[in-house]
Amino acid sequence: MSSPTQTHPVPTLKNILFATDFSACSLAAQPYLRSIAEHYGSTVHVVHVLPPEPMIELSLDLPPELDTDQEAAQAALKTLLSGEPFGKIACTSSVVRGPLWDVLATFIEEKNIDLVVVGTHGRRGLKKLVMGSVAERVFRHARCPVLTVGPQTESEGGARTGIATILFATDFSAGSQHALPYAVSLARANGAHLILLHSVSVSLEVASVDITVGPSIAEIPEELIAEALTSARKQTAELVSAGNMQDLKPQVIVEAGLSAETILSVAKEKRADLIVMGAHRAPGGASHLPWATASAVVCGAHCPVLTVRN
Repeated sequence: MSSPTQTHPVPTLKNILFATDFSACSLAAQPYLRSIAEHYGSTVHVVHVLPPEPMIELSLDLPPELDTDQEAAQAALKTLLSGEPFGKIACTSSVVRGPLWDVLATFIEEKNIDLVVVGTHGRRGLKKLVMGSVAERVFRHARCPVLTVGPQTESEGGARTGIATILFATDFSAGSQHALPYAVSLARANGAHLILLHSVSVSLEVASVDITVGPSIAEIPEELIAEALTSARKQTAELVSAGNMQDLKPQVIVEAGLSAETILSVAKEKRADLIVMGAHRAPGGASHLPWATASAVVCGAHCPVLTVRN
């Protein structure tokens, strides 16, 4: 666990990659994209990725302008860039054919991307929330922070502009320590109300004596939960002090409950415009572990989620 007094450089967001498929989720990301780009003086690199093969097989003798899906994508991108918010921010645009993640990974490296913005259509599986394959790969593999706009943002939050309230969810791990400067910087840039949230788990995964049964979930005794809440309040207060954010007068919330459910509930109650949290891979793959928690939050949040890897 990282020390709460550990500090990190203030983030810079000079180059933003906006991967769009022209869907409603992508459109819902635009107000947030504009807000961030304007405050940080960012250049936004807008990219639409086409499948490796054209929809209609072309003869080698035919000119490339007969590639109809390429032509349609170029037209859609031109229309997109002629409207809000792109008329007021510096941007480049590209339509590229190839494997989607390969194209985006190349852009991230070549353009020194500081932030990726992507929309996703989350869907509920039989046992867990999962994201669309595109956003899932970006979320899990991009070396830079990722702002993900999920399906609930499309239905509820897309009309809201600006960032007035930011919820920073911390588990005091290295991942959340790296995410904190983004929450503080964005709060200052937008004059936003900052909320620091920590969720104390009420259950613990324990190994079973029967290896065929697998692990089980045991409830944590109330006295231990009370001790954990007291410790968490102290650690959160140390974060505020060490983070030099007293000028923001952040609100501190420490609750007992399942992490993803608590984050989503508080974000909804406080009408958060943005959730910021660390996302780091943890061994074992249990559903309550940080990586899976971040995935569940992205899929269920009514607002965009900024995930920062350690």
